[in-house]
Order: sequence, then structure tokens, then C-alpha cells
Amino acid sequence: MGYSTRERTSHVLRRLGMGAAAELAASLPGPEAAIAAALDLSEPPTTPPDMAAPPDRESARNDGDVETAFRYWLGRMAASPRLVEERLVWFWHDHFATSLRKVRVPYLMWQQHLTVRSLATGSFAELLHAIAVDPAMLLYLDGASNRRGAINENFGREVMELFTLGRGHYTEDDVVAAARAFSGWVVAVPGRLQARNRVDPWTAVFLPFRHDGGSKTLLGVTGRLDAAAAIDVLLGHPATAEHVAAKLYGCLVGLPADEATRKRLGAAFRRDYSVMALVEAIVADPAFTSDAAVRARVRTPLERAIGIAQGFATSDRAGQALLRGLRAAGYVPWLPPNVAGFPAGERLLDPHRLIHGFDLATLADPRRLGRLGASGLFARLGVFDVDATTLDRVDRAGGPADRLALAVNAPEYLVA
Repeated sequence: MGYSTRERTSHVLRRLGMGAAAELAASLPGPEAAIAAALDLSEPPTTPPDMAAPPDRESARNDGDVETAFRYWLGRMAASPRLVEERLVWFWHDHFATSLRKVRVPYLMWQQHLTVRSLATGSFAELLHAIAVDPAMLLYLDGASNRRGAINENFGREVMELFTLGRGHYTEDDVVAAARAFSGWVVAVPGRLQARNRVDPWTAVFLPFRHDGGSKTLLGVTGRLDAAAAIDVLLGHPATAEHVAAKLYGCLVGLPADEATRKRLGAAFRRDYSVMALVEAIVADPAFTSDAAVRARVRTPLERAIGIAQGFATSDRAGQALLRGLRAAGYVPWLPPNVAGFPAGERLLDPHRLIHGFDLATLADPRRLGRLGASGLFARLGVFDVDATTLDRVDRAGGPADRLALAVNAPEYLVA
């Protein structure tokens, strides 16, 4: 089908941002203006809230500050004018999936978030180097227990399979070599280790006596590789740029990159690993605003919730209600189900999430619903080309809350 200019404009904003951005969509003349607005990073970023470093192991597991962090992040997704920044912060969190369930130290998850946020629109190479020795990642993928004589292959495997090369581009010998290169890093838990090494608590510390300093061969490169050198080897392999570029293409366009597009984007990305240059190349591809791309991707519970909050929530209730709705849907930041990240695509249409999709409608403040009919509700959700049957069924629902519950679970809103 052919989509209207308003629908294509909204498509751009919901792909390059995290929600519907309906008010912005209504103010723009078309997709090109929407691309410019979504990629605009001229507005200064907000200052994230402080979170004090826990003084000891016991207090480190206290979740007292975690809700403040959640509310800040969700608030930025819903209200930040720096749309593409929020899309990329979420993309990298999902790419380098790390879970609070295993890390168990909210402060470390927050520090990782700040690292991702500061580098999300910058250099992938710099971000990858930082994540490789990030304290939360060291705990999540067992890097802190990876030492000479007791090599743990967990991070060495996942950094190649998920974070860089992708499957089929490395061998089991490469996994062992990478794991040996990454050995020796620990987290300075407050106490003896932290004091003895004169470092800040909860930071990453390299202990040479725990590192396997012997010669290694990783992807054909031989030497006494350490963590930084191993990351450089991975960045130098063409498969890394192609894998990451194709994954971001799939996220933003909603369609898989064909082989020619994968190689073209990968070759350009590999030159300097500029994230924004890659984003600009992706949105310049005609496929980005094509009919095939519009509504090609199932909207995640997080995207659905952010869109509802933008259209109908008030600041005094959005934070807590967002978190409650996402918990019900099993789609909470910092709690991916595994290292592969959050589910996507048709897996999001399982009965559990469809049922809890109705819970997301409670994010709306009844005072903001007024007497809106179906067309008005969908417009506030950033959806403009709606089937007549859908409009009729929503209009025939009981009160405003019932109409909204149907609208946010309609096929037109379930896809982005």
C-alpha cells in the first residue's frame, strides 16, 4: 500500500527515536524534515542524576537508587529532543546486554549506562574498548574470574559471537586466545583489594599476576595480546563492521540488509567506526522510507509504553506507571533475558505480552483522554493511516479508557 506523508513522517521519528513523537510529527512537513529533526544533537544533553558509590558489599545490593535511574532513563526516552541519542542508547544496551539479576549492583549498572550514554553517538571502537573492561560486564560475563591457569571463556566467546564478528567468523581456538587476552581484570570491591591498589571503589582493575601474558594467535594475529590488543584485532576484521552495521540497519530500517548493502555499510563503518556516520548512511538508503519498511517491525513493549506516555501520560505518574507496565510485560531496561538481549519480532506477539499490552493503557492519565474518538487517539499515538474497520471498532468501544485500550492493541499500533 502507499502511505501518507504524515505516516511516513511518523515512521521516521519512531524508528530514529523511542516513541511516537506525535506532536513533533504533526509539526513537520515530511520525512526529510523528520530525519533532520531526529538526527539533531544540537540541544545540550541533560545531566544524569548522581548515584553514590556503595561503601561495602552489603549496601551495594540495595535497590534504593535504582528507581531514580530507571525514571531518568525512561523520562529521557519519552521527552528528550535528542531522539537518535535515545534510540542508540537503547540499541547499545540491547547489543551489549547486561543484567542486574546477575551483576546485583545497581551502581555498576548505572555506571555502565553512563558509559553507553556518553559514547552512544560517538565511536563504536571506543565504546567496545570501554565495554570490554566495564565492571558490570566483568561480573556479568565472568571476566572478573578469568585468570591465568583458570581461563573463563564466557566473554571471549560472546564478544565475538554477539558483539563483533557474528557466528561463522571464528574458531574455538580463537575463543581460547581471546579469553586468555582478556584475563587479569577484576572489580575493585570496597575493602582490601580496593585499598591496596589505591583505586576508586567499584572500578575495573588490571592485575598483571592474573593475566596470561603468553603468546596467542587470534584471528591470524600472533603476539602477547592483552584486552586492548584483542579488541583492536576484532575491530580490524571486516566481519565486525559488517555485523554491527547490518544489525543497526535492521533496527532502523526494519528489514534485513542484503549482502551488497551489508558490505557497503560495513566497509564505510570500518574506516573510522563513527556511529553517526553509519546512521546517516542508513537513513540515506531509499529503503529507509520505502513502503516495505513502514510498519515492517513489531513494536517492542518498551516502544509501545513510551508512545503511550508521550501521548497521554503526565509527568507526575509516568515514571512509576511506566516501570510497572514494563515489569508486567517482562521488558525492563537492565533486565534482558540473556546475553543475546531482548526478544524482537514475532516473539513479541506471544499471548503473555499481548495480554499485558492492555496493562500499558493504564499509563494514560484519564484527564488527557477527553472525548477523543478513534482518529484522535491514533493521531496522539503517531499513527495516521488506520484501517476503517479498526477505527469503527475503536469508536464503538465504551468510554475513553476502553477506546484507548483497543487503540494501543490494534494492529496499526503493534507495528512500528
